[in-house]
Amino acid sequence: MIKLSRIALVSLAALAAVSTAEAAPKAEVSTEPPLARAVREKLSGLPFYGVFDILKYEVKDNGTVELSGFVFRDTLKKEAEDAVSKVAGVKQVVNRIEDLPWGVQDDEIRARVYLTIYRDSMLSRYGTATDEALANGVGYGLRRSVFGPMGIGNPFFPGFNPSGDYGIHILVTRGEVILVGNVDSEGDKNLAAIKARGVFPVKKVFNELTVKGRKPEVTEPPARPTKRGVLAVAE
Repeated sequence: MIKLSRIALVSLAALAAVSTAEAAPKAEVSTEPPLARAVREKLSGLPFYGVFDILKYEVKDNGTVELSGFVFRDTLKKEAEDAVSKVAGVKQVVNRIEDLPWGVQDDEIRARVYLTIYRDSMLSRYGTATDEALANGVGYGLRRSVFGPMGIGNPFFPGFNPSGDYGIHILVTRGEVILVGNVDSEGDKNLAAIKARGVFPVKKVFNELTVKGRKPEVTEPPARPTKRGVLAVAE
């Protein structure tokens, strides 16, 4: 199993050093090569890619695409590989995506951190339209449809991943949380971490959110993804 101490699941700063890009449709890179853009769009369009996953990719000059990241829904790993392999120009797919461990406590943390962040009126805009509506007190009758038949009222919803276009991704293992994604300001980055730290029984929060328009701060030598993740400093 993956364990976090000072080792976080994913470090945007470290991955940026090896020219890896996040599979998020909100990212706007005007100089992005056509093949890289096609891969990004294919990954971000996966129907079950959601808030508890993070998908990364690196496109090589020979047409090889290396996939990495972490997924809560284990079948997403194969779905990502199959989708990218069908992109015109991709010659080979190397799949280094890892499954996140499951557990009752971690599932509870996923749910509670998700609800705490995406029910906040300032942070809900990084989620789906439903999240923003719920945060503003609109459409609470839709809550059960958000998480399927078990409903949003169940804090565990094991096996179900809220999917869609999320700016803040929540990765959880063994009671520890890492926030990954892109936000508009340093204030939003700090607020998301404060919200996550206030959730019981979270043990530790690693804030790897990147403020748009800023280069990630590299506080450790760049590290390549491994079975245990890459180095990151908890805030």
